[in-house]
Amino acid sequence: MGSNPPAPNPPAPNPRVLFFAGTDTDVGKTHVASLAVAELRHSGRCVAVYKPVASGCVDRDGERISGDAMSLWEASGRRGDWRSVCPQRFLAPLAPPQAAAAEGQQVDETLLIRGFTDVAAGSEITIVEGAGGLLSPLSERWLNSDLAALFGGDVVIVAANRLGVIHQVLATLSAAESFGLPILGVVLNTPTAVSDGSVASNAAALRRWTDVPLLAEVPYGGVATGIDWASLLAERRATTAGGSVIRRDRGA
Repeated sequence: MGSNPPAPNPPAPNPRVLFFAGTDTDVGKTHVASLAVAELRHSGRCVAVYKPVASGCVDRDGERISGDAMSLWEASGRRGDWRSVCPQRFLAPLAPPQAAAAEGQQVDETLLIRGFTDVAAGSEITIVEGAGGLLSPLSERWLNSDLAALFGGDVVIVAANRLGVIHQVLATLSAAESFGLPILGVVLNTPTAVSDGSVASNAAALRRWTDVPLLAEVPYGGVATGIDWASLLAERRATTAGGSVIRRDRGA
């Protein structure tokens, strides 16, 4: 256990939170989350954005810049101070606890929560983008899944549409289920211009293996998800713990 001070009481569960988690790093979470932010804004919603912690940042004019956080902030219409979007920013391209340790620091768990509370105030919907995969560590004690549980709301799983995605999605869904996280659905994103032969059939294969909704397939460089996020949130159709996310009748 780390030496951070005890975290404050978690914020009350908020059905207007969407937590974007990946099946891996570099699957396009930021791109998909930013599209969702823009689409919600265009539907008239007031949207806040939050990146709890970022690594691999760059120094620019005396400021540490997270490209992911800046993309979210731009998509939000530059709501608030960009620094509040991601209060903890580290340089090394490592998992956040390791990146912090490289600077002789620890990720501040209290700030992980306080930062969320600050940006969410006054918004209708808060979009949170995790760091790496759902079970990637954010601090000495917490994984992305822990923070998703603390923040409440629904989880959107973003997966790279490429060979191996079936395993990655099913493993991530099973992990989310084990944490009792409500899963709104899966977005298949194509993160690179070069794709493999599985891209055309991955969506159909996923539908065979799970009843968790496949919300969209986003092509490389896609400028929209085609998802009615506001309606999804209003209907609250998230899959929750209580039944396996992996279909048992798949052979039928």
